[in-house]
Amino acid sequence: MSAVANLSAGAVEPTVKPLAAACYDNNLVNSQGMFLGDQPLRFALPLLLVQVSVILVLSAAAHVVLRRLGQSRFVTHMLVGVFLGPTVLGRSESFRGVLFSERGTYILESVSLVALILFLFSMGVKTDLSLLRRPSGRAVAVGITGALVPLAVTLPVFHALQPSLPEDLRGSSLVTELAVRLSLSSFPVIADALSDLDLLNTDLGRIALTASLITDVTSWFLRACSAAVFLVSEAKSPAFTAQILASFVAFVLFVGFVARPAGRYIAYKRTPAGSLLSEGSFVVVVIAALLSALVTDAIGFKYMIGPMMLGLALPGGMPIGATMTERLDSFFIALFLPVYMALSGYRTDLSKPEASTEKWCALELFVALCVSGKLVGCVAAGLFFAMPFRDAAVLALMLNIRGIVEVAAINNWGDTMKATAEHYSTLTLSMVLITAVSTPLIKLLYDPSGQFVKAKRRTLEDARPSADLRVLTCLYSEDHAAPLIDLLEASGASRDSPVSLIVLHLTELVGRAASVLKPHRKSSGGGGNPTPSDRIVNAFRYLEQQQASPGAITVSPYVAQAPYSSMHHDVCSLAHSRKANLILLPFHKSSDGARSTANNAIRSINRAVLQYAPCSVAILVDHGLAAGSACATSANSLLQRVALYFLGGPDDREALAYAARMPEAGGVSLTVVRFKLRNWVGMGGRDEVRDEEVLHDFWTRHRDNERVVYVEKTVEDAEGTASVVRSMSEKFDLLIVGRRGGDDDLEGSAALTSGLSDWSEFPELGVLGDMLSSAEFASKVSILVIQQQPSRSAAAAGRASSIND
Repeated sequence: MSAVANLSAGAVEPTVKPLAAACYDNNLVNSQGMFLGDQPLRFALPLLLVQVSVILVLSAAAHVVLRRLGQSRFVTHMLVGVFLGPTVLGRSESFRGVLFSERGTYILESVSLVALILFLFSMGVKTDLSLLRRPSGRAVAVGITGALVPLAVTLPVFHALQPSLPEDLRGSSLVTELAVRLSLSSFPVIADALSDLDLLNTDLGRIALTASLITDVTSWFLRACSAAVFLVSEAKSPAFTAQILASFVAFVLFVGFVARPAGRYIAYKRTPAGSLLSEGSFVVVVIAALLSALVTDAIGFKYMIGPMMLGLALPGGMPIGATMTERLDSFFIALFLPVYMALSGYRTDLSKPEASTEKWCALELFVALCVSGKLVGCVAAGLFFAMPFRDAAVLALMLNIRGIVEVAAINNWGDTMKATAEHYSTLTLSMVLITAVSTPLIKLLYDPSGQFVKAKRRTLEDARPSADLRVLTCLYSEDHAAPLIDLLEASGASRDSPVSLIVLHLTELVGRAASVLKPHRKSSGGGGNPTPSDRIVNAFRYLEQQQASPGAITVSPYVAQAPYSSMHHDVCSLAHSRKANLILLPFHKSSDGARSTANNAIRSINRAVLQYAPCSVAILVDHGLAAGSACATSANSLLQRVALYFLGGPDDREALAYAARMPEAGGVSLTVVRFKLRNWVGMGGRDEVRDEEVLHDFWTRHRDNERVVYVEKTVEDAEGTASVVRSMSEKFDLLIVGRRGGDDDLEGSAALTSGLSDWSEFPELGVLGDMLSSAEFASKVSILVIQQQPSRSAAAAGRASSIND
């Protein structure tokens, strides 16, 4: 509407979209086919299908190449649009007339705008406003400083240079709105980018999300206020002003006092716990999102405000957020949101740069001031809070990532004639370049796992036998609780040798945009039904209360929600911050006696933890503990007979340090089986000497304990080792072995298992662990595989190579 008005006022600047209405036959929707004389691409439906298919195919093909260069899908979709537009293929009039005619583009844009509306609504639902309750000082400072500095730099320069600027910038509000937009960080864009980079649950990722949420909520509020001020200023009478304000207030009240309670009712009353929304409830929610856009657009506010406000009002996570992800994001939004970005790139015309050099330089100056100002502001705030310069720079790059929200703002400026076609092309290209540079730099500069490799290692071998044992116990489901509790019950906890349990329930991030790592609090939603986390924590609390000696076991429960691909960050970070000696993980395969199931996502997490953990790691392979009781005591524990197979090396010494605690409580008998190679005289290496010292100290300490047995077995080779293991293993309830990842410097020790790894199925369990977990032993005994964290990064690299073999 405003475009036509400006045209009639005498505007001559080229516009982003055609001003004249396209004339076409409304009946040209379905073709009868080329064999009956029709040209299918002259009809709306065939043309829409071809356009969407071309965009998606080209985007998929381009992303195969660009992702290897560290580029995001946003960059890919925009560049595909530029490729199809007048810059490259669109130079051909016949190409544009056949594939991207005005009529076809209008239809395609309408469908893609629906995808944008639903995307904003979905991101609103998944936004966790609890991040704003107690934000860290760093996040607040980075967010505020990163927003104020670019404004403080750009606006004075604009006013100083305003008389010498090109006419279309001098009298326009474009530069001011651009400065405001680029000074802020969009939460949906930052969350999506960090998810692609697997940095959602890193320290810098969490700061960036909180800082962007602070500025984004502020920007939505200011956007609504500015729209209201504009409408009021255009009002012709006080009555009209009252209608505008009353309409918006009524919408806000409806969202807060009708839509929000209705959403909670659907989520917690009508939907069973752990289930997605029913089809009827899902349709109601989607219709409400579309109507919210219609209402805000009809009363004069931007169509984007309504879906975002409604989404923020509804509860995220399960079931509404998860349903949006499962049914909406994975299909409709994934199908048509790339079309919206490609169309934005399509309108970018770089074919005539010489005609707009002055305007391009002027506009790029203000873009550069905004970007550099935000970088300086974020880095300064980070340095003020004693962040390393590298981390502060990475954080600034994260908050400078641009995406679909910025493109939507540029499209709006084009629609309202604030931006000409030349401005539009310059700004869209700038957004692409900013993101195209930022994401690879973030990957290059930031390795979140590096802090764990550099951290001081904490091992059981170096700890005093009676020292507090800090165990980070990780669970992926309730089924993992019983076997882990039985193992911990048999770990010899007492007042003199206490065990501090850090219980971490890990779940996949579904239906939320920001990852979660926090102490567990009993759930207050869901109609009073306990959540899986509640039930897991209750089981460990019962273990804590049933100890004969008060204080023998203390429990500190945590919950984490993160993508599987980066979940190991939470495990390693919590182990580092709580100074854990041991991380205890369940094996990725489980069996109920009739069949076994495997979860490869859990396996990937376990392997990553083995590689990056700042302390020792143990994996429990449960082949008999699942029937255990969470209330087992030392008198009725299922783990009464434990064996340790000692071949030598740091992992075996770590396993011995853990096993040595078990007989202390009096309910467990321990058999240590030392394997020796016949005719091996030894070479006096560091590990050989250390092995002898550890075994001597162990036997000296437990010589008089009738529950401890020490046995030496002499074998000829690896086949003899396997034969002894097979003959002895059936006598025990639990077998403990060292992982022996391949960095041991004991030649004789290596000969004891030489050749056994040739058919290894699970390298993360080591040679003996893999053999013991095979079907031959599956129904008879459980296995605990322990790895001592290497003290050097080179050793860690050796571990990584053996894990990935």
